Amino acid sequence: MAYAGLDVGTSGCKIVVYGVEGNVIFQAAETYREYGEDGYREIDPDEVRAKVLKVLKRVGEDCPEKIAALAVASLGESIICMDKDGKSLGRSMVTGDKRGGEECQELIREKGSEWIMEITGLPASEMYGLPKYIWMNRNTDAIKKAVHIFFYEDYVGYLLTGKRMVSDSSASRSMAFDIHKKEWNEELLGLAGIRPEQMSRPGRAGTVIGLITEEMAEELHLSAEMKVVVGGHDQSCAAFGSGLNDPKVGECGMGTCEFMFLILPDMGDPRYMIDHDFTCVPYVLGNQYLTSLEVTTCGILKNWCRDTVLAKIAAECEARGENFFAHMDSRISGLTTELLVLPQFGSSGNPDINCNVSGTITGLTIHTKPEEIYLAVLEGMAFQMKLSYDLVKKLGVDIRKMICTGGGARSDLTLQMRADIFGMEVVTVQSEETGTLGCMALSAVGDGAYGSMEEAVRRIVRIAKVFTPDTSKTEYYKRKYEKFKRLYETMHLF
Repeated sequence: MAYAGLDVGTSGCKIVVYGVEGNVIFQAAETYREYGEDGYREIDPDEVRAKVLKVLKRVGEDCPEKIAALAVASLGESIICMDKDGKSLGRSMVTGDKRGGEECQELIREKGSEWIMEITGLPASEMYGLPKYIWMNRNTDAIKKAVHIFFYEDYVGYLLTGKRMVSDSSASRSMAFDIHKKEWNEELLGLAGIRPEQMSRPGRAGTVIGLITEEMAEELHLSAEMKVVVGGHDQSCAAFGSGLNDPKVGECGMGTCEFMFLILPDMGDPRYMIDHDFTCVPYVLGNQYLTSLEVTTCGILKNWCRDTVLAKIAAECEARGENFFAHMDSRISGLTTELLVLPQFGSSGNPDINCNVSGTITGLTIHTKPEEIYLAVLEGMAFQMKLSYDLVKKLGVDIRKMICTGGGARSDLTLQMRADIFGMEVVTVQSEETGTLGCMALSAVGDGAYGSMEEAVRRIVRIAKVFTPDTSKTEYYKRKYEKFKRLYETMHLF
């Protein structure tokens, strides 16, 4: 038997079919457009639907194995409003859309940030769903006309089964979900004119929603016995697919931005969490909760460095056909520098999320070499994450190992630097598609192929590389980190 994970993201969808031991059998992907200008960012539900069905049909026609069960991971707070005829009532706002800022401030004034945090586990922000839903209700008739309101995860489940169930982890992105009772908060939904019956019923990840309908099985050439299982928010599924099933372990995804996910013992003091923009959201693993730490400039800052300070070196690498980042790793290996970089070039993650800040490079002299700036950029991103981690430890978090995934995790130098700065073991995993792998595990648990979530992780997550702290770097990084903290306190608000 085979199991599938389907990841529906902001710019495209991908399905990967796995054997029960986590080996890849088949995969297919499609992309779709993002629309909007002047701060509006949207995707078209009809276009997404067509592309999702296209990849599913490719599986049905070309995959050599029959799919026993499937689960879906999807982008967060974006919603689809569906009318009585089953038609979508407009495009979906995605993360980064500017709408909802004023509505969020109204929510804070009327309800209080601590009250919102205590119920939803989220610091009030327009990046989450509710402020955007309020904007929609005031400026469109989509919510008023909607018979059903879906996230993309439960939308796909509904298309396949005709039944409606959404994971707790996706529902929590609405900022209108009670994370303790695991149910919709009627008062918060009501602020956007939404009735609970318009939303899908919340369910735990790994729960069977139902069988694919006969019509969809025939249209997509899939097995009429295929089960559809509750998946989750894409980041939560990716953390699970990376092997995050222990409070002593953290998972760090290194891409355009960088996110570290940590299992929380409990919510902790709401005021403290608000002050540092820490979240507490349901995890796909049992009754556990996650918090996340973010560095908003990761891959994007490395690209800036390549295209500006290191443009000459980048051009030389291109002429030789050499990978720029691999070249820079070899160039800075064994190098130390007194430069410090505050990596907030336009935006800042934890512990002070802000989309209007400036970065800092300090310690420059006429003798500074371009590669020293690049090294300081890498160190600065690691120091920023370490600063947030030291603050979240006050909530009872205390990890001993970090799992790193994403494009940034291809650099051994970066991973060794993390091991040295954090003073802990850093590992990578073999799979580069941890989101779909996490969904595959959830679908297999739902089908009974694994006896538990823990068994699933043991059987499918494989360690690729291990990095341990280099004690010869301890004093160097300890001294630089203390200087970084002082720089942060002085400069991060400018």
